[in-house]
Amino acid sequence: MNYRKRRLKKHTVELDITAFMNLIVVLVPFLLTSVVFTRLAVLELNLPAAASGPTEISKSLQLEITIRPRAIEVGDRNAGLIQRIDSTAEGYDYHALSDLMRQLKTRFPDKLDATILSEQDTSYDTLVQVMDAVRSAQVAQAGSHARVELFPEISVGDAPPATRAGL
Repeated sequence: MNYRKRRLKKHTVELDITAFMNLIVVLVPFLLTSVVFTRLAVLELNLPAAASGPTEISKSLQLEITIRPRAIEVGDRNAGLIQRIDSTAEGYDYHALSDLMRQLKTRFPDKLDATILSEQDTSYDTLVQVMDAVRSAQVAQAGSHARVELFPEISVGDAPPATRAGL
């Protein structure tokens, strides 16, 4: 038996990664420049407490801000509507809302909480801007602008259906 011996020639192949390195050199700076750096802000909210029994009727202000499709209604849960701020052609009038919140804060300086009620189709941006106007305001003092705290303890809920006159 004559067996032929086969010899396999083993060739060492060098891995050419220059094309891959060129891709990485171009891709990394592109990805780093296209990254969007965002600033996350956390708003602390209080959910309305579930009524477990009869609640005590308070004589103080129970501030409610209701976001409607064409207006923002500011009211007292016990006394009713305080003011209705109609939308302009550009959208909601957050400046007028902020001015009203400052007036209410001067009348009720110890009041810290407010409830914002929004309808289902209210945009997130609108809700956040209303929260910002209720929480704090920017005031000019001696040539500079300072932020003052108005009603920082905000609760969020669903708005009750609008009455026919309140549309």
